[in-house]
Amino acid sequence: MSAAERFAALGGERRVELLRRLVQAGRLEAIPDVVPPRDPARPVRLSPAQEDLWVYESLYPDTAALNLCCSYHFDTPVDPADLEAALTIVQDHHDILRARITGEVGDLRMEFPPVGPFRLERLDLRGTGVTRRAAMNAFSRRTFDLDGGRLIRGRLITVDDTRSTLVLALHHIVTDWWSFDVLHGEFTEAYRAVRDRVPPERRRPAIQYADFACHQRELEAAGVFDAQLAWWREYLADPPRPLTVGSATPGGDFGIEQIAFHVDAATEAAVRALARERGATVYGVLMTAFAVFAHRLTGEPDLITGTPTANRSAKGLDRVIGYVMNSIPIRWRFDAGTTFAGLLARFTADFPRVLAHADVPVGRIVQSLDPERVAGRSPLFQWVFMHLPRQESVARLREIAEPERVHTGGEHDLIGIVRDADDGFEASLEVRTDLYAPEVVRAWAEAFTTLLGSLVAEPDASVELAALIPPNTWHQTTTPP
Repeated sequence: MSAAERFAALGGERRVELLRRLVQAGRLEAIPDVVPPRDPARPVRLSPAQEDLWVYESLYPDTAALNLCCSYHFDTPVDPADLEAALTIVQDHHDILRARITGEVGDLRMEFPPVGPFRLERLDLRGTGVTRRAAMNAFSRRTFDLDGGRLIRGRLITVDDTRSTLVLALHHIVTDWWSFDVLHGEFTEAYRAVRDRVPPERRRPAIQYADFACHQRELEAAGVFDAQLAWWREYLADPPRPLTVGSATPGGDFGIEQIAFHVDAATEAAVRALARERGATVYGVLMTAFAVFAHRLTGEPDLITGTPTANRSAKGLDRVIGYVMNSIPIRWRFDAGTTFAGLLARFTADFPRVLAHADVPVGRIVQSLDPERVAGRSPLFQWVFMHLPRQESVARLREIAEPERVHTGGEHDLIGIVRDADDGFEASLEVRTDLYAPEVVRAWAEAFTTLLGSLVAEPDASVELAALIPPNTWHQTTTPP
């Protein structure tokens, strides 16, 4: 039996005591990277990160900002009963998809009652004049009831005699974007098994989200998170003000808009070549370009962007659906002599240290720093960047349906997403429309592609000289390019 297995086999109180000793000895690196099974006799508290989402939802209850949604587009007739049976299989494999939240502030818990077969809502658009997109958006923006309500729902939208769309909406408190990779893979296998009338291959994962949540509370009780906060306080000392792009703020109603755009194959090749040349990653090049983009649009010389981390290195967590990920803040500083190559080198050197402290839930970092807050906006960082490599589960899913991300959530002002594709990158800027007008953000999408190409073509030039926005759109930014 390995050390990690022996640790997992200990009782909860003994594990906390051992963790506390490691903290006191300054040996955080010796903490086993394992998720022990929970004590089934004990209640399951929300994880610290889930609790942060619960607080956010209580402050902004009617926005659907924490809804995460995806859709599967079918171009051949489907049997709704087969879809429901497949989703029931997935639901039975993952307790978190049956979770309901109970309790009071300070003692919020998850319960996992039996819910029976998964039932889809049905909507037939034939003869209604309603578009598929409008129906999808309306469904994705319905709020969830965190006070004991179901936290996943699905709707089958019939478009015509052959085409239909399955839309799934989950509250962020029970999922994250890495979980959708698990969901895509399991749904694909379950649907094929049901459709072909054969037994499904996958079985219930040994680790459930409740195990992860309970272990997070053990780490918290032992002081593991507190021991890492000193590093974050130094790294983020005197945090900068929230990011704002002057006249681009329309002040309308809350909403989410996705502005999709394409980065051509030549620019993608240049990104990958620069990453190899500078000993960086493709993610590092794209992330650094996004930071320059934020700097050039806002004019801020000191800024923080967020980036999600999977937080799934422990054995078995790669098969778990639930809010496992963590969002971490990255600090960027600019001056007149800052070059893209220099900024990339700094990020490449600093990022391993950031990741070494990435276990701390971002809410604990915010509480420790107490940064400037603006009502209705995420504290510490407002802009987030994600790079999504190719997902094997999506490739398998495309054999039966075309997946689409419908709604990412709105707890942040702007989320930049770049996905690996067959011919370049597919990208999007997802923004809150009460803060940024979509027509302005469309110009930003063009600006990002222009900037990215300029930065990777001349990485040793000042970032202030990199091409950004055509002159006829200068008035839409606070700082000319």
